[in-house]
Amino acid sequence: MKFSVAHVNGPHGRCIQMNLEEPVTVREAILASPLPQLFPYLDLAVHRTGIFGRLCPPDTPVNEGDRVEIYLPAAKKDHEEDDDE
Repeated sequence: MKFSVAHVNGPHGRCIQMNLEEPVTVREAILASPLPQLFPYLDLAVHRTGIFGRLCPPDTPVNEGDRVEIYLPAAKKDHEEDDDE
C-alpha cells in the first residue's frame, strides 16, 4: 500500500513516500519511516497525529494514498502566558 508520512518544523520538513503491506496504523507508518531518525524530538506520546490535516489517534488505519502527519505542539502566544495576572 502506497502512502506518505510528513512532518514540518518551520523551514525544515519532510514528506516521505512509503510502501508497506496492509494493515498499517498511523503509529506503525511513522515508526517505519525515517522521520524518528530525522527528527529525534518526535514522540508519539506527546505529538499529535493526523491524516490530511485532520487529527486522528495513532491507532487509526492508514489507507492507500493517505498522507500521515505528525504535528508539533501548538506554541503559546506571549499574551496567553500573562492570563494569570
